[in-house]
Amino acid sequence: MIDLLVRGLALAGFGAVGDVMRHRSFRIYLIGHIPNVVGTWVVRISISWLAWELTKSGFWVGAVAAADALPVLLFGPVGGVLADRMDRRKIAVATQAALVVISIFLTVFTFAGLMTIWLLLAMALARGVTFSFWQPVRLALMPNLVPRSEISTAIALNSSTFNAAQFVGPALAAILLPLGGPELAFFVNIFAGGAMVWALASIDVPFQAGSKAARGTFLGDALAGIRYGASHPGIGPMLLLLLALGTMIRPLTELLSALAGSMFLLDVTGFSVMASSLGIGAMAGAIWMLRRGNKDGITEIALLSGLIGGTAAFLIVNVIWLPFAMVCLAALGFTMTSGGIATQQVVQFAVPDEMRGRVLGLFGMIFRSGPALGALAMGRIGDAVGLGWPVSVGSLVGLAIYVYAFSRRARLRAALEADPPVQ
Repeated sequence: MIDLLVRGLALAGFGAVGDVMRHRSFRIYLIGHIPNVVGTWVVRISISWLAWELTKSGFWVGAVAAADALPVLLFGPVGGVLADRMDRRKIAVATQAALVVISIFLTVFTFAGLMTIWLLLAMALARGVTFSFWQPVRLALMPNLVPRSEISTAIALNSSTFNAAQFVGPALAAILLPLGGPELAFFVNIFAGGAMVWALASIDVPFQAGSKAARGTFLGDALAGIRYGASHPGIGPMLLLLLALGTMIRPLTELLSALAGSMFLLDVTGFSVMASSLGIGAMAGAIWMLRRGNKDGITEIALLSGLIGGTAAFLIVNVIWLPFAMVCLAALGFTMTSGGIATQQVVQFAVPDEMRGRVLGLFGMIFRSGPALGALAMGRIGDAVGLGWPVSVGSLVGLAIYVYAFSRRARLRAALEADPPVQ
């Protein structure tokens, strides 16, 4: 059966995908990962819309997004150290089980009519703390499921399913929200998260993952990861670029519910359609990255994502026409996905295994907190002057930073493609 699947993927132009699917643990992981990430996007869409319905405020939409993402600033480095010191599979199971419990609470409180913006904020905060531990271990776990030669494809496939869920999740939310409200969406995610728990509990991961971590103090190990990432001539600049992308350009995606409601005057169905446009582009970007395989030019792709993404974000809020906005959202989704996969790949390859959890903890910290910080600031300013101004300024600043980085791409590529030292 597996051989038939591999041959079919090869005939379709996805031979590299077929190779990684030969590995049992990766297949099981993917079986649980797909419904889980769809459920994650359903919950994100539902929480964002619920915040808008409760408050009609861009600030509160941004605040809920921040509560979901900012805990990674405090707990992300901790999660990275744990991913290098402890059994990565066990940490992954524990975090996913906790997310299922949070979905249960969201369902019960919303169904009972007890949900307030402050309670929603608390639930989002609980999700954010839990994701702070899940993110670094998820990223660090991937190279332990496949051989090094197939890591790029595994990362791309893992990210592809996550970003394809940006299409499937909003589309499903567009059905669930009008049908049964946010409580139905939260209820569905209980079972999606349960699938991930089952998958993680079923895979085989040798405990050598992270066993070579430094034997210093917990704080010392965390700081060592920060120092390594910051001092690396390639990783440091990529993390700074990721921060610029997250705080200046990607906040538009976090504020999409407020933008749909205030600038485009859409209801929940219209908002879900806009979000699905973003997801269509994300899925296309993921498929493209899978088809290109392990080819050169990955650093350039990471840099181009900021150039195209910044342009798309600026146009969305300055050309207020829904069909054009949907095209720009698709372009934004495409570049954010392909650029995110590319950035993760170059960082993965540049970091030795014993430092991977901590450095990827930094990656996850910036990836999640940057958009939240940007959304919080832009949402606050947007309540006073409209969302168009802060999104326009942010996208132009981010675009300028990426123009400069692209002009120095040769030096950055050389630093990232060197073999990582053994610690």
